Amino acid sequence: MFKVRNLSYKIQNKEILKDISIDIKSNNFLSIVGPNGCGKSTLIKTINRNLSDYEGNISLENKDINSFCDKELALKRAVLNQSFYFPYSFKAIEIVEMGLYSYSLEIKEKKKILEYIVDKLDISLLSQKDYQGLSGGEKQKIQFARVVAQIYASCEKQKFLFLDEPTLNLDIYYQYKILDLTKELVMDLNIGVCAILHDINQAYMYSDEVLMMKDGQVRHFGNTQDILTSKNILDVFNVQSDFVYSEKLNQEILVTHAC
Repeated sequence: MFKVRNLSYKIQNKEILKDISIDIKSNNFLSIVGPNGCGKSTLIKTINRNLSDYEGNISLENKDINSFCDKELALKRAVLNQSFYFPYSFKAIEIVEMGLYSYSLEIKEKKKILEYIVDKLDISLLSQKDYQGLSGGEKQKIQFARVVAQIYASCEKQKFLFLDEPTLNLDIYYQYKILDLTKELVMDLNIGVCAILHDINQAYMYSDEVLMMKDGQVRHFGNTQDILTSKNILDVFNVQSDFVYSEKLNQEILVTHAC
């Protein structure tokens, strides 16, 4: 488990994160939602040591996060950031394979993992293409495949997947394909997922827990059914909402509208 206690972060005396305390559990899908600029990405970056000079405490398996070397962390958690830059030319499948660099795998075992992920994410048509020539959405698919490969190959008892807007630039079909696979990893491999999502209906459908942020603070945090309420959505997003049962989908969906 990741334990975040009293976490605060400033940039030039401006508070970006204010006294945040949360747990990120294995075998659990946690969604982070909130308005633009509320500190969601900064929170994930701080937890994963992309940012330093914070106040508070971050621990993994009851050890301070800073006591782990980079390779130890790579075996325990994978991170999908919003933007990626590769200055050299690689095939898309070579980018996916980078997720396995921390492991000593035989060629046969590595090939088996890559084939599984390519099939699961339906990216066979992209795998041999030059990564630099892909569209933004196609690059997002490949980067997601890379972090899935990293965490799928890990033999750690507790492992985590951090996703900063994993559905960015993707068409609707592929948004749900990625979220379906992420939920599958939670259920089948006991992976703890922490994902920033902009679509709160998707957060409602896939999350076990939801963290609602506003102005750098935890506004509401807990089980999805308790947290994603019309009252809380109005408080955080200033929009009206309702929960409507769809007979065709055989599930309840969240509908929102500006006040």
